[in-house]
Amino acid sequence: MTLADRVRAIVGGANVVDEPDALWTYAYDATMGYRGQPAVVAFPASESQIQQLVRAAAAADAPCLARGGATSLAASAVPPPESLVIDTNRMQRIESFDANARRAIVQPGVVTHAFRDFAAARGLCYPPDPSSEAGSTLGGNVATNAGGASAFKYGVTRDFVTRLRAVTARGEVVEAARPAAGPVVDALIGSEGTLGIVTQIELRLVEPPPARALRAAAFESPTDALARAPRLLETGLVPAKLEFLDAQTIQAIERARPRGLPEDAGAVLLVELDGEPEAVRAEEQLLLDVLADAGAGLEIVDADTAERWWAARRGLSASLSRIRPAKIGEDICVPRRALADTYARIRGEAESRGVPVAIFGHAADGTLHPNMLYDPSDPTERQAAAAMLEVIAAVGLAAGGVLSGEHGLGRVKRGFTTQAMTPPTLDAMRALKQAFDPDQRLNPGAMWPPV
Repeated sequence: MTLADRVRAIVGGANVVDEPDALWTYAYDATMGYRGQPAVVAFPASESQIQQLVRAAAAADAPCLARGGATSLAASAVPPPESLVIDTNRMQRIESFDANARRAIVQPGVVTHAFRDFAAARGLCYPPDPSSEAGSTLGGNVATNAGGASAFKYGVTRDFVTRLRAVTARGEVVEAARPAAGPVVDALIGSEGTLGIVTQIELRLVEPPPARALRAAAFESPTDALARAPRLLETGLVPAKLEFLDAQTIQAIERARPRGLPEDAGAVLLVELDGEPEAVRAEEQLLLDVLADAGAGLEIVDADTAERWWAARRGLSASLSRIRPAKIGEDICVPRRALADTYARIRGEAESRGVPVAIFGHAADGTLHPNMLYDPSDPTERQAAAAMLEVIAAVGLAAGGVLSGEHGLGRVKRGFTTQAMTPPTLDAMRALKQAFDPDQRLNPGAMWPPV
């Protein structure tokens, strides 16, 4: 039997794609410039079917990888040649929801935003809020340890996962729960589908904050805005969100759909506070005092305007196409006090190379998202934009940072791991991969450092 025949016998012909004209849809994710060549795509409906699919791939000596919303910006969901793609989008069931225990058990194909809405309708909050939440899945969030604008105060996906079930490269099911098997849970989270395919997730939920307030400060200089971020935090403020948008980002938003952002500003800081009403009022006054001391032109926005601005922040990727039709979206994480200098170095390098770049990020946790903008039909622009990847990695590492704040390593940053890690660390990573996946079958070519 061919691999496609084996797969059809497991999930049924209606849940298989293997026609060449249709397979190209599954050859890429949200990362510009990366394409793969899957042999067959399967849509399982259960953990048992995923087990059988992984075993079928092994029998055919084919690589396999899981696919959710395919929103990766590190090419983590780009399939290797002749691979089996296991698409989890049929597995969208919320299996249990216990409001008293503040726990939910979900399948991996549940869309992040849909789950957040589901929890909110029942009086609870699931804080991780990646910008891709409208399309990303909870399985994908686990695979990349997704964060978002709320990560500084509330944490990332890892902080809310209490138990996981996953299928290993041998087609076996492992179940790990905190605290007893916490290290196994942590190994699977953020492993980008290279150690196992997550089939069930137990999540912790929290009470929603009763009050919130948002302020926006416009700065003449983006480095002044980024230098202000650590000062805000040193006062003891713990904002729910602290977002940075530079001038190019603001202009792209306003070109796409005017939201009232100040187009003459060098940068904007968006600050959201939440908590008990009295505490929010006190923090709000402290925030205003610090911002006024910064000499920023402060604009106080009402709730409706705040919601529009946050909606604009989430739609940034589409807005950037107003400058160039394609982009390479990067992310690095550096110490907060290095944010301003890191920004200046990246922008200087981009300008010297003639690469349009828009930079935004989560200033509270030191994450910057430089987006290199280019016309894919122009080879010179395309190559210049791609060359910035190595520059950004070097600048981030020189600042004492890490290669990724939240996108993961994928295929985009895998080659930079030898710069970021010591040889013993690289050896330890390879040993972990070998222990979980001795045949290197799960998502090969992603994340793990090359030999």
